[in-house]
Amino acid sequence: MHDILAAKLFEMLERIEEQNEVKIRLLRDIRRNTAFPYRVLGGVMTQIGDPTMVPIQPGQSPKFQVTPTFSGPAFTLDGSKAAISTSDSVNAPASIDLTDDPTGATFVLNLTAGAVIGAGGEAITVDWSYTNLDGVVAHVTGTVTEEGIVDDVTGGTFAQVA
Repeated sequence: MHDILAAKLFEMLERIEEQNEVKIRLLRDIRRNTAFPYRVLGGVMTQIGDPTMVPIQPGQSPKFQVTPTFSGPAFTLDGSKAAISTSDSVNAPASIDLTDDPTGATFVLNLTAGAVIGAGGEAITVDWSYTNLDGVVAHVTGTVTEEGIVDDVTGGTFAQVA
């Protein structure tokens, strides 16, 4: 009698497991085939500081923040989806500041003390990126020199605020 009940229970559990696998596959298909309506598209990158801005010079670590542009209503960013890079990772590496900002929208440009910067300043391209839930990557890219921010960016405006 116990063997029959155990066998029926095992059959029921197998059916439930198969149904759950089908539901999971359907949800994955829906996720893959649905255009996510809300994405980060780009944004505005500004230098931040309180009460004064850190100069963009060797030995300094100016801080910047990206204000994202969304395709719909704003949502809280997941800091693990943000990344930062520069065109000069030796003299001007950058890092996302998850300590002060867990959304990943804040980063530090670490200008090394021994950086060799030519007359007029070295043009350093900074690229902040965010990977949306659907895998589409948004970028905010701009150029900074020792003399400040020198051009507009894709996905927004790159501006020094003070």
